[in-house]
Amino acid sequence: MTRWSVLALALDLLIFAAWLCLPCAWLHLTEPMGWKDTAAVLGILLMLRLWLRQRHAAARGLLERPGAQKTILALGSVYFVVAAFEAILALAGIKPNLPPVIFQGKDEYNRKIVVQTLPDPELLWRFVPGGTFQGAPVNRLGFRDREVEPAKAAGTRRVICLGCSVTAQGLPGYPQYLHERLQAAPPTPERWEALNLGVHGYSSLQGLRLFQRMQPLLKPDVVTIFFGWNDHWLAFHSDHSQMAVRMSPWLGRLYAPWQTKRIFTFISTTANPARRWHPGPDNRAPRVPPDAYCQTLDQLIGAVRAAGAVPILITAPRRAQTAELFDKAYARSMTEAEQIHDQYVGLTRDVARRQHVTLLDLAALFAGPECDGYFAHDGIHFDLYAKEQAIHQMVPPDWQPGLNRVATELHHTLQEMVNGEEWKSKVRQDRAVKDAPR
Repeated sequence: MTRWSVLALALDLLIFAAWLCLPCAWLHLTEPMGWKDTAAVLGILLMLRLWLRQRHAAARGLLERPGAQKTILALGSVYFVVAAFEAILALAGIKPNLPPVIFQGKDEYNRKIVVQTLPDPELLWRFVPGGTFQGAPVNRLGFRDREVEPAKAAGTRRVICLGCSVTAQGLPGYPQYLHERLQAAPPTPERWEALNLGVHGYSSLQGLRLFQRMQPLLKPDVVTIFFGWNDHWLAFHSDHSQMAVRMSPWLGRLYAPWQTKRIFTFISTTANPARRWHPGPDNRAPRVPPDAYCQTLDQLIGAVRAAGAVPILITAPRRAQTAELFDKAYARSMTEAEQIHDQYVGLTRDVARRQHVTLLDLAALFAGPECDGYFAHDGIHFDLYAKEQAIHQMVPPDWQPGLNRVATELHHTLQEMVNGEEWKSKVRQDRAVKDAPR
């Protein structure tokens, strides 16, 4: 073998290496060298190989062999199809919309900032345990509620209230009013308590993640689910694409390179249409689109039942929307905001019927003009929401009529729920577990 053939063989090996590294660079597996740098190196190697062949025709390497030529052609065909598909998806306006991943050694925080909160990769944000939020203390568990013992006392029935700012708001919030009613008039002879797990700005998807995180610690018997506002507010990114998914290290490292690729987004959303993101002309769409909202409620209901608890869905009542929505860019018009909210209320009712879940239809109960005084100026929250930060003195127990009414209706719903089949089935299961030999 001549020295020129040796040089040809060396160049061919480098060309093969660069050819194989090209998709790795595209998937960001060869940092800091990107796919453009790799393609440039490959081009230089090919030009050197062409020059060598022109100057020394007798120099023969791998590229002169049919097997090597077929391998390069086959890989090139695959590369071309993938690149063409990615380009077509880009022209069609499809953007990567997959969530980040976190695993041991890679716990990166999301960049979204909400005042007086901590960043959280899975939940996006959460209250600061032991801090304050809008004038109210935050307990050690990280919620606007009284201090509670995480471990449920023996013989106690626990209700946890999931929701957004409508659940979290108040001094106190409706979960505390419900707690007082349950203490005074429990639905069964056992001791009952209620906990507030509402967080300002949360969507149903965040509520699902929060329940999955807190359920093993709190072990609830009943879970109230009160979402719908933040789910349909407009955003430039879906909640699903921002909330990190926890995986094992090996699976996370396998998944992470694909999360920024349109092809993987296309495959993922084709397999799960509810996760499709359809932004409007201003590149905004609901944080949790309608199909995803229904799917998330289904998953949350399934998770609650799998934990041995009974779910209760609550519809979100409203009054006329205000210009404040546009200052926050939550909606394009007041008419659209009201229409889409009513749509999500209807979706909540549909899920309740389909899943045979107890429904507290506050949207229907509070529809009449006699309930106008329950609402704050924004038509979303209850009572004196906008003035909470300025209120620090003792007030009469009925100073928040809207939140008090929510607690009253929820207490009545719980009293009716304990006569239903799902609760009776839960009680039988609890007894079977208690009586099982250890």
